[in-house]
Amino acid sequence: MMVEVHQSIARRKTAKRPRAGFTLIELVVSITVSVIICGLAGSLLWNATQQRSEISARGELIDMGASALEIMTRYLREIPQNECVGNPTPCLAGHAQVTTASSTQIRWGTYGFRKSGTDLEMTTNSGTTWYKLCGDVSSLTLSYYNRTGQNLLSLISPADDPQNMRRITISLTLVRSSQTAKLTTDIYLRNFMNEVTSDP
Repeated sequence: MMVEVHQSIARRKTAKRPRAGFTLIELVVSITVSVIICGLAGSLLWNATQQRSEISARGELIDMGASALEIMTRYLREIPQNECVGNPTPCLAGHAQVTTASSTQIRWGTYGFRKSGTDLEMTTNSGTTWYKLCGDVSSLTLSYYNRTGQNLLSLISPADDPQNMRRITISLTLVRSSQTAKLTTDIYLRNFMNEVTSDP
């Protein structure tokens, strides 16, 4: 009986005890997997933040450009027309009262628009003072067309009469860091709309 008790105690001592912790390899593997998962999550979060800021910057550029184009449109469409000789009302022989017309500047009466550096500017007092409409302007291109839709290419040359213009196309490009916004609009001079109704 005593022998059996001693054998039972010996068996218990030699039996494997259940493990209470992790081995060093298991710990290293779990830490490595955790670091990889945290890195991927951080990368996704960073990309999402960058994308959001880029979309926000581009939206701000578009808003600024659209606001500037709206102001330009409001003024440019009202460019006055000459009165015909002997006729106080506008007529087909009338000319647009434009004094300066280039690819980056237009002037008439006391008003005008121009690109200066990276700013789009406007004057309301014959060029004495220029007011900033918007910044971050990479390029401003003004194109002019006559009654038949022909592009008036060399308006700063005396050979081409800028007063024949009937339509103006504005192309505005704004750039901030890596974001670019391009806006284009066509403006028909309101004082010459009678020409459209008079055409056969």
